[in-house]
Amino acid sequence: MKNILAIAGYDPTSGAGITRDTDTFFSFGFHGISVPACTVVQGPKGVTDLWPTPQDQFRQMLGMISNGPAVDGVKIGVVYDQWYVDEIARFLRKRRGIPIVVDPVFASKNKRALITGAGMRRLVGSIFPAARIITPNIEEASILIGEEIRSVQDMRAAAKVLVDSGIGAVIIKGGHLKGEPTDIFYDGKEFVEWKKKRIGRVIHGTGCSFSSSVLSYLVAGYPMKESFLAAQGHMDRLLRECYRIDEDGYYYLSSGIMNSRAAQRLEALNDLQAAAKRLSKLNCVEFVPEVQMNMGYALADAKGTEDVAAFPARIGKRGHSIYFREDPEFGASSHVARLILTYMRHYPYMRACVNIRYDEAILSKAKERDMRVAFFDRRKEPSKIRGAEGKSLDHLVDITLRRASAPPDIIYDKGDIGKEPIIRLFARNPLELINKMEMIRL
Repeated sequence: MKNILAIAGYDPTSGAGITRDTDTFFSFGFHGISVPACTVVQGPKGVTDLWPTPQDQFRQMLGMISNGPAVDGVKIGVVYDQWYVDEIARFLRKRRGIPIVVDPVFASKNKRALITGAGMRRLVGSIFPAARIITPNIEEASILIGEEIRSVQDMRAAAKVLVDSGIGAVIIKGGHLKGEPTDIFYDGKEFVEWKKKRIGRVIHGTGCSFSSSVLSYLVAGYPMKESFLAAQGHMDRLLRECYRIDEDGYYYLSSGIMNSRAAQRLEALNDLQAAAKRLSKLNCVEFVPEVQMNMGYALADAKGTEDVAAFPARIGKRGHSIYFREDPEFGASSHVARLILTYMRHYPYMRACVNIRYDEAILSKAKERDMRVAFFDRRKEPSKIRGAEGKSLDHLVDITLRRASAPPDIIYDKGDIGKEPIIRLFARNPLELINKMEMIRL
C-alpha cells in the first residue's frame, strides 16, 4: 500500500484541508496520512479564525512520520507562517524524488488570510523548488508574479514566469476569470488548456480536492500532463455530486461519497442481472401479466426515479420462456420506481419491487407461507387523484402503508375500468424478490 502525506490546515467541517486531501487519497486506493499545520475555524459560510498547531506538536508529528511509514507523495496546502515552512523543508530534504504538489493557499473564499507574508516568501523560496507541480488559482498566481491576471493569455504568461523561476510545472486555476473558466497547465515545454462550464454554486474545497487528485495520479505513475488531464476529468465528476451540509452556505465535495455512489449503482445493476438469471432459470411465465412485468431496485439513499434501476421495455414472455429485452438501467421505469420510492418513505430498507399477474391462488399461497398481504381498492381513489399520471398508485400504496402495522410482502388490487388487477411483491433486494416468487409459485 502506498502512503500519501498531506500537510495543510484542519477544517472541522471536513470541507477543505487535510480531511479533504485524505478523503481523496483513500478514494484513489492510497493510504492517507495527515499533519495539520493549523486549525482553521470555518464552516459552510467561511473562515472566522485560524489557530497554528503548537510547534512542539507539529515537529513531533513530522518526526513520527520521518521515523515511520514510507511516504510516496506529499501534498502541501495551508502552512501558516515561516516556522512551519522551515520544518516542512527539512522534512522534504530526506524525501527527494517523490512527487510533491503544493497548493499555495493564501486566503479563504471569504478573504481571511491563511499565511503570513514571511511564510509566503519562505514557501516560494524553499518549498516551490522541491515541488513537482504547484496549483495556484489566478489570485494566488497574481500575488506570486506581482501582476494582476485578467485573461487566459495572462495566465499563460504567469505560468511561464513561474516555471522559469525553477518550478517543475504549474497549473493555474481560472475559476475566478470572467466568462468560461479555463485552467492552464505548463511544464516548460507545452501549454494545455482545460475549459469547463461555470457552475452556479460556491463550492468549498475544490482547490484541495483538485491538487490532491493531481498528486494521486502522479503517485500512480502518471506523467505530469496526464495527471492534470485525469484530475480534471475526476473533478468534473466530483462537482456533479456536490452537496450542502446545511440549508445555505457553501457546497461541499467528497471523492469517497462519489465513489460510494458509483459502487452502489454498479452493485444494484449487478444484483438485478443476477436476479434476472435466476428468474430465467425459474421461468415463471405464469407470473407475467398482460401489461408485462418489471423489477426495480433502488439505491439506499434514493431520492428520485433516476436512483431506481429497472429493465427497459419490461419483462415479457416469448413462447414458453421469460424474456428480457434489455439489461437493467437507472431511470428505466418510472412506474415501478415510484412504487419503491413511496414504500421506502415508510420502510427505507424495502428497496425492491416486481409486479406479477393477479391470481387468487397466488394470494392464498402467500398467506399459507405467512407472508403479509395488503389490499387497496382502486375504485375508491379520490377523483382529484384518479387519472393523474404517476399519482394514483403512489397515493394508494401510501395509504395502504400508513394503515399497515408491518411492511407488507404483497400489495395487490383487483383493478378497475381499463386497469388490470396486479400483485406487487416487495423485498429488501432483488434476490429476496426471487426467493418470495419461488415461495408463492403454484
